[in-house]
Amino acid sequence: MFFLTGGQLDGEGRISITRVLICVLMCFCGRVCARVILKKTIPHGMVIVFQVLYCLVLSAWAIWVSQRQYIRGDQLLTFFTVELLIVCFITLRPWMSIVLMLGVYADVYVILLAIDGAVGLNVINYIVLVFASIMGMIVRFHSQARLAKMTITHEEYTSRLEYANRHDGLTGLRNRKALEEDVPKFIGKQVGVYMIDINYFKDINDTYGHIVGDQVLQETAQQLRSLFPESRCYRFGGDEFLVLHTTGSAYAHDHYSFHVPAIPDEKIVLSIGHADGVPEDHNMLFELIGMADESLYEAKRKTHSPEFGGHERRNRKRIGSPFNS
Repeated sequence: MFFLTGGQLDGEGRISITRVLICVLMCFCGRVCARVILKKTIPHGMVIVFQVLYCLVLSAWAIWVSQRQYIRGDQLLTFFTVELLIVCFITLRPWMSIVLMLGVYADVYVILLAIDGAVGLNVINYIVLVFASIMGMIVRFHSQARLAKMTITHEEYTSRLEYANRHDGLTGLRNRKALEEDVPKFIGKQVGVYMIDINYFKDINDTYGHIVGDQVLQETAQQLRSLFPESRCYRFGGDEFLVLHTTGSAYAHDHYSFHVPAIPDEKIVLSIGHADGVPEDHNMLFELIGMADESLYEAKRKTHSPEFGGHERRNRKRIGSPFNS
């Protein structure tokens, strides 16, 4: 700023150490404040206060330097350059910009009037500069507002895409892609693996329709979130769900039941298979998942047995599904 403003020499042709130090100090303060703002989340009101104060400090310094230049018969290079930098780098709401700019330019004019009646100032050009500065700040504010809105919209859209890419659209649970990405979180840890299946889900769809079937899947997801609050739940495929738990045993039974509002007279039963282990790599984790799936088959044989009034899972030989009576 110092070398751009033409204020590097004092009246005797020597470099002004004071002005150099002021420029360095202002630049250093601006850099420090900018780094703080970028690194920390601070209230929007504090940002506005900082910008207004910084604008006033720069303007006051420019007026002080330009007053001495004007007395020597020089142009107001420092003042106009600083105000241009303010227009380019400080973003304020239009009404604040108008008040600040009018106040600063009015102060300069009053000072020049006190010196020599402002005879060295072209009033028309001065008014044009005031208007241009105000319009510049207003245009910058609206352009920055549009840019910020576009950035936020883009970030929200990207976030929604990333979420949709890793979550099941119906239940909101994580999907198989998310499972692959989550594998490193479970390597080398004690992991409890739960494979879960909805009993007679095909019969539910056939009897009540797929809309009710979707409601059963959604309610199942809610029940799993409640049943395994500290675990990661995945929709593994169809009516099968996977839960990975790292803080000890989460559930000790091989079945779980609940009701869905759409069919309040029917009880929805989940069969649950379980396996524990400490996987050392990707393959070992999926071996544990396979063991949990085999345990699930055992649970299904129990809950689909004649004693439970059901049918076997593998051969689908109907014994008496509660949804086909």
